[in-house]
Amino acid sequence: MKTLTILIIFLMAACGGNGSSNSTMADMEAAPMMESVDESASSSYRKVSNAEQDEAEIQKKVIKTGGLSYRVESTKEEYNRLNGLLKKYEAYISSENENKGYDRVNYNVSIKVPPQNFDPLIADITKDKKLDNRWVNTDDVTSRYYDLQSRIENKQKLEERYQEILKQATKISDILEVERNLNQVRSEIESLQGQFKLLNHQINYSTLDISFYELVPYELDQEQRPGFGTRLLNAMSAGWQGFQTFIVYLLALWPFGLLALGVVWVVRKVRARKKSD
Repeated sequence: MKTLTILIIFLMAACGGNGSSNSTMADMEAAPMMESVDESASSSYRKVSNAEQDEAEIQKKVIKTGGLSYRVESTKEEYNRLNGLLKKYEAYISSENENKGYDRVNYNVSIKVPPQNFDPLIADITKDKKLDNRWVNTDDVTSRYYDLQSRIENKQKLEERYQEILKQATKISDILEVERNLNQVRSEIESLQGQFKLLNHQINYSTLDISFYELVPYELDQEQRPGFGTRLLNAMSAGWQGFQTFIVYLLALWPFGLLALGVVWVVRKVRARKKSD
């Protein structure tokens, strides 16, 4: 049972100190063993790491994004043209929206495309086009990619060790402690895998945001414009509402009116006494 406790302590230490033993004596007994294992593991890790670097070259991982903005004669025709290019470049539309102003129709499209087809797609879209704006950004995520990959692999190995210890555990307290740490490791694995999946998708599919617009002549909507009689009635109603508001404000100031009358009365009394004297 001492060996099981020592293994649990060692694995919790490998998790980054998330789990700590409640037994001080067990910590003291496990310390020499942990130092020996740490030195051995560190030496082994350096050898494996160097061997892997010699055998395989790290591939550069980048996230590519860009944007285009330009004017067209017809937004519908341009949208159909873009749709026709998607299959050719193995791309797809991830989001789109259209909005109309008083003098133009705007259409915004976000396209996902494999990185190798990113530049050819831009060249095809912008052919014979006068651009208002064009931008491209490349973000190097190589370090983040391999760091996430390494962390997932380490957590999965740690999960396997916990499963082995769980098979050996006999005491209820040991079983509960191992299961608690095992659940925590599994939760961390799921979180890291979610991040890695999103990062992979961003690497495998570049994002191109396209905004194109069509200018349209301004048209006055006469049906929504009120007639002369309606406008007169609206003006009279607004005037009456304003007069009522004015009366309400005057009534709200009645204490100041009383104060003013009191001041006038006092002043007159003082003047009357001066004249009588």
